[in-house]
Amino acid sequence: MGRTMSNILLIARRQVGAMREDRYVVFLLGLVAALGIVSVLGARHHAASEAEQRARYQALVDRQWAEQPDRHPHRVIHYGFLVFREEAPLAFFDPGVGAWAGTSLFLEGHRQNSASFGDARHATALLSFGRLTPAAVLGLLLPLLVVAAGFASVSREREQGTLPLLLAQGATPAQIMAGKALGIGTAAVAAALPIGLITAAFVATGGGEQPSIARMLALAATYAAYLAGWVLLTVWVSSRRASSRAALAQLVAIWVVLCVAAPRLGASLANALHPIPSRAQFTAGVEEAQRQVGDSHNPDDPFFRALRDEYLARYQVASVEELPVNWAGVVSRKGEEVTSRISEEQQLELLALHRRQDRVMAWLGLLSPHLAARDLSMAAAGTGPEAMEAFRAQAEAHRYDIIQRLNDLHIHEIHHENDRAQRIARQEWARFPVFRQDPPSLRRVLADRPLPLTALGLWIALPLAALGLGRKRLPRVGMDRPSR
Repeated sequence: MGRTMSNILLIARRQVGAMREDRYVVFLLGLVAALGIVSVLGARHHAASEAEQRARYQALVDRQWAEQPDRHPHRVIHYGFLVFREEAPLAFFDPGVGAWAGTSLFLEGHRQNSASFGDARHATALLSFGRLTPAAVLGLLLPLLVVAAGFASVSREREQGTLPLLLAQGATPAQIMAGKALGIGTAAVAAALPIGLITAAFVATGGGEQPSIARMLALAATYAAYLAGWVLLTVWVSSRRASSRAALAQLVAIWVVLCVAAPRLGASLANALHPIPSRAQFTAGVEEAQRQVGDSHNPDDPFFRALRDEYLARYQVASVEELPVNWAGVVSRKGEEVTSRISEEQQLELLALHRRQDRVMAWLGLLSPHLAARDLSMAAAGTGPEAMEAFRAQAEAHRYDIIQRLNDLHIHEIHHENDRAQRIARQEWARFPVFRQDPPSLRRVLADRPLPLTALGLWIALPLAALGLGRKRLPRVGMDRPSR
């Protein structure tokens, strides 16, 4: 065992020395590390600025709500209010779908609005090309560094005629490839370590809500597995090619397919299989479904006429003016109940389409580890689709509660006679609850991702199996005699 480890470490040291002498590898290592540091600093500054603005505007909106003058409760229903989505503490590391999910939601009576400033979903697969983030550096640029550092790891030994010498000196094929992988992995760690350390430092000193240790470990494990797969794949390709040039060409082609083409094709395929209606089409569908039920503003509407007859019979009176409750408030409450139910049903149908698209992308992750790693990275950072859906659902629940509280005030505190001239005292508005977000747990989001977890496991297992670490020989292409 000691001899085996000694051989592996010697070969790893040899690989590190070769990379150190290659000025292009050193340059790329420094460039990727520098880009990683810049990405963390820039993303953290942007996230802190965004968080400060959202908190400031949310405080302003809450204050404006509480400082409303005496008002009729139905007027307050149409006044509405804004809620701002709070970014997860690790959103600066991986913004996920947050860049398109919208930052604020206007809540009002009789309708559910969409979040402002964006509604794209699977465009996140290409986010890395438009915005430099730590996740983009680790997911896209660091694999290229691994390829540059290791494409010639075994093939160059063969070309220079030193591979048979290593075997003759007692190193086994398994030890040679393990040492090469360890040496290349050292370069990957050297580039990734500054990103991890600065991220951890920002998290430790950031103040406010802090991400759990489990989320930090999940992020680290995701990118460690992803980069380990690239290291193993690079060594395997280098061991199978007769020349370093052929190994480099094949590895670059693999990177293009897995990291560039697959996300584009996956998004197109998901949309073709499960097309998502536009916002205008969705809104029109919701309004049509609501019209089929009834119109609360039409006193002769059959649905609400039946409701009126029910109330008159319950209280044994002849007209709505004789009811002990305000009939206009009753209609408003029932109308809100019906329209909210229909809107939520339509939202759930839309969510089902999004989840089908997500499922397509998850299956494609079995072929593209970049997709699987991106999905798991968003989950660990708390910026995946489920976090945005949780915000929408919680905001809708808050909206419905507020609107129905206002309708209750209309029913019980406003008299039917001279309805519109009456007001509720301004002190009442301060008693309403303030919106608070509750993001989904890490355990839940990871439990919903068996395919990406499997894909990342296969990404490591398959190159290991291909390397054949248990075999007794390397491919003998070009090994019978040293190249001149």
